Amino acid sequence: MTKLIGLITVIVLFFFSFSRKKTFVPPGTIPINETFFADECEVSNLSWIEYEYWTAVNFGRFSKEHLATLPDTLVWRDAQAYNEPYVKYYYRHLAYRNYPVVGISHDQALAFCKWRTERVKAFYYLRYKKKIDINYRLPSEQEWEFLASIGPDVFSHNGKNKNKQALFNCLRMDDTADVKSFSDSNADVTAPIYSYSKNSFGLYNLAGNVAEMVTEKGICKGGSWRHKIEQCRFGKEIAFTKAEAWLGFRCVCDLRKN
Repeated sequence: MTKLIGLITVIVLFFFSFSRKKTFVPPGTIPINETFFADECEVSNLSWIEYEYWTAVNFGRFSKEHLATLPDTLVWRDAQAYNEPYVKYYYRHLAYRNYPVVGISHDQALAFCKWRTERVKAFYYLRYKKKIDINYRLPSEQEWEFLASIGPDVFSHNGKNKNKQALFNCLRMDDTADVKSFSDSNADVTAPIYSYSKNSFGLYNLAGNVAEMVTEKGICKGGSWRHKIEQCRFGKEIAFTKAEAWLGFRCVCDLRKN
């Protein structure tokens, strides 16, 4: 009798799990709520290369559309350090495929978000034969702060960091040390996008690695491997005017439910 009850329970749970409507999770993202999603990590070189390649195939390698996708690899040239190999290898070499893309302008990031939205919509229609109303975009400053400041790894404006790994991601040093510039640290390049600990949402590298662009033009958040510790704290703003070797982005995604 006990075995029969157990078998019935398994069957009921099996059919119940398949009867529930599963929410579509936009590729690359983590659910924040039922209609709002965020990229698990920064947009990588590999993701950008896919975008660049698609544009070259569809518009031509020497088209204005394709040329507009190319990162500025010269951002690696720096009078304070010998980074010339990164000019040639950081974006193109296989070893850096899972590193965050840099050398991207704010306008280029917006164009990528639009392209990504269109490609996922096309994929969804091809697979499920119906349309989906989604939109990849940059997070607003307020949204970015929300994603970054929830959980045990808060790197707050006024407090000490509670996750040492996030600090190492900024400058590879303890936060009890004096605040130093990137030239005093041991870091000479970014880290892979899945480095260090996730926060409570399951998102990587909100503090450090690369500073992240937001919707508001000229503002980035979270600091990078080249910034001082104080600049990496949540609640801080870092200004930028052009593409940089320390500047990247991640997307968020809205899903409108039918």
